[in-house]
Amino acid sequence: MIRHAIAILMLVQPAELWAQAADLPLEAASGDPLPPGVSVKQAGSRSVYVDAHGRTLYGMDMRAVTGRTGRQALWCSGDCLTQWEPLMAPAKAMVVPLPPQFGGEKSAADASKPNGDWVVMQGPKGPQWVFKGVNLVFTRIGEQPGSAAHDGEDGLTWNSLKYVPPLPRITAPANVAPRLVEGRYLLVDGQGDLLVSPRAAHCGATCAQWRAFPAGLVRRGTGQWSVRQDEERAQWVYRDRPVYVIDGADPADIPTDALPLTP
Repeated sequence: MIRHAIAILMLVQPAELWAQAADLPLEAASGDPLPPGVSVKQAGSRSVYVDAHGRTLYGMDMRAVTGRTGRQALWCSGDCLTQWEPLMAPAKAMVVPLPPQFGGEKSAADASKPNGDWVVMQGPKGPQWVFKGVNLVFTRIGEQPGSAAHDGEDGLTWNSLKYVPPLPRITAPANVAPRLVEGRYLLVDGQGDLLVSPRAAHCGATCAQWRAFPAGLVRRGTGQWSVRQDEERAQWVYRDRPVYVIDGADPADIPTDALPLTP
């Protein structure tokens, strides 16, 4: 069962986003305000969170150091702090208790649940920012802006904080969902195949070779979606253009006469 669950996650998540949070797929950003001085910039081909000096932020994944110490949030101390600089929170920031699974008290279980992407916990030098509830945030001392050379170090203990755009809210048929493809959200069907529409209002014989996105027994549209019925089938229409299905999720397979559907 566990192997099947992992296989499903690997199919759903973009491959280039793996290698953070103990090798689990990344979650999309919540859209909450960022900590003071934190922004998003490019490090190589990836969008990452950076500090006020443009240096890549890394998460010390507290799950990765479970078993090495009884208080994971304090694992990076002593010599570790000569290489890693904590991203300190304002002195008067509200500090949430350390969760029980990371060495905190059981009575703090509810109070320590993350409310958004960024919370403050007690780190080795004082109040420190934590990302997604498990990544105590640091910068690598001496690293230049634009570099993420220490990504995945020490058995995925240290991982660059990669930015995944917030999941867009859509009004669409039940078997349509947004999927992050090469840094932007495209619409896919229930099998994960890309949905496209013709570039031209009328594409004639060209569209006849494509696989129509069937509406089945549905006759009423939703949001920007409507249903086109002819003698043979009912087909979904998006923003006044008929919708077709391209096998797979590789934009390179999209015909030159078609455009991918975007939220």
